Amino acid sequence: MPEIVLYIAASLDGYIAEEDGGVKFLQPFEEAGIDYGYQAFQKSLSAVVMGAKTYEQILGFGWPEWPYKGLPVYVCTRRELPTTVDPDVWLWPDPVEELVRQLPDGRTWLMGGAQLIDSFNALGLVDRLMLAVMPVFLGRGIKLLNQPPPQQLVLEDLTRYPDGVLMLEYALKR
Repeated sequence: MPEIVLYIAASLDGYIAEEDGGVKFLQPFEEAGIDYGYQAFQKSLSAVVMGAKTYEQILGFGWPEWPYKGLPVYVCTRRELPTTVDPDVWLWPDPVEELVRQLPDGRTWLMGGAQLIDSFNALGLVDRLMLAVMPVFLGRGIKLLNQPPPQQLVLEDLTRYPDGVLMLEYALKR
């Protein structure tokens, strides 16, 4: 069985992106050169799941190399999108509960976006939340959760970084 992990950054007021879907608010933190546990997290993965807008945003970053090389990446969409970036990128048009049954054992990163996160949450498919709380207020944008399902979160770890970022790790009780 895969462990579905929502690993994501959000502003103090609960936004994961600006209104246009951009994440410029994260730039100062990226430039600081702090890893925030990302490398260890990425090495622990068996697969990645993302929505079409997130996939298109990653393609638009213009990175010289696909950042998820060697991992199966499932893009949940019914649209035709380019997959030539890597042979392990798959377009998934079917319901997410069917996708979960197809995922490899181990840890799967539920990357986003917001609609896909809401779909997984509504079905109780998220096992763990790793939330980087960024010390900024956006005031508006794309919320982390539009309709949080009634779940009990159990705090398992907390890391405080010198720049004010908090990494919170929760297990979701069913």
